[in-house]
Formats: sequence, C-alpha cells, structure tokens
Amino acid sequence: MEKEIVALLRKQDFSGLEKFIDLLGTDIVKCIRAILNHPEERTYRKEAENEVFYRIWQKISSYDADKSSLKTWSLTITRNICLDKKRTIIRERNLIPLEQLPEFPLEETYFEKESFLDLLKHLTEEDQLIFLKYYYYQDSPNQIAKELKIDVSQVYNHLSRGRKRIKSLLSVDEGGNQHDKSI
Repeated sequence: MEKEIVALLRKQDFSGLEKFIDLLGTDIVKCIRAILNHPEERTYRKEAENEVFYRIWQKISSYDADKSSLKTWSLTITRNICLDKKRTIIRERNLIPLEQLPEFPLEETYFEKESFLDLLKHLTEEDQLIFLKYYYYQDSPNQIAKELKIDVSQVYNHLSRGRKRIKSLLSVDEGGNQHDKSI
C-alpha cells in the first residue's frame, strides 16, 4: 500500500495524496494537536496541516523507504513544521510561555516541571523571556538581542542574573536533596 502511494505521489497524482491522507491523515492531525496544544495555537492547526501535506507533496522525491517508513518520515516532517510554527507564534506574539515546556523534559534531575515554573516566576518578565529564548528555544544571544532590540551584553547580563537568582532560590542539604527557599 505504501509503495503504491509513494509511486502515485512521485507522479504528482492527486489520488496518491487522497490515499496518503486516508492512510496517515489521522496520525498527522494527532501529532499537530499534540504540539500546537495551547489556546493561542489552535487557530494555526489547519495552517500547519496544509503546510505538512504540501511539504510532503513537494518532498516525496527525497523519501527513502530503506531509511524509514512513510509514517515515520511524514511524522518527522509534521513535528518539525509544528515546532517551527510554535516558535513563530511565540516570536510574533512575544509570549512568555511559562506553561509551555518542551515535549522532552528539561534536565529533570535538576528541576521537576512544577519547580522549574515556580523558579521562573521569581524572575522579571524580561529575564523570563530571555531565559526561555536562550535555554528552551536555543536562540543565540545575538538573535535575542536583535529581536528584543537590546545590546548583546544586556542579554548576557539577564542570563547571568537569572541563573544567580535561581541558584539563590535553591539550596542543597548534605544528603543532596534540593530545597526551594522561596516557596
């Protein structure tokens, strides 16, 4: 079935796209909903869905059945498009997404999800934004400075101040257990 769909897609036959949607459409929509899961992002789901199917239509020639299944290849494209869309939404709206943690946990040996959010709440809004852009979205200090229209040295100062503030909120007892001083 997959080979037939891929062959039709490579010929740019719309019946191949219809069969592809019948086969994997539900999985793709579930993936989109899982990543674009916040109220501000729901309006972008259909746009992401269209972009996914268009990208698959365009890039089918690069699909290699020996490297991955059609489903894996398609969901990788879906995931990447959705993560790009999520970053764009946050940048456009200049949101401080405290409730948005990555799909993969942030060093859970250091922070539990709730503790991390509690710690970030102790930073100024500007420090929160810079902290998340640098550590979560992995933007470079130059990108952050350009976007926020501040000097790169100020970005480094905000990061340093945020790290010091979080360190001061945490104390480690002799047994190696973390305690939050502020909560």
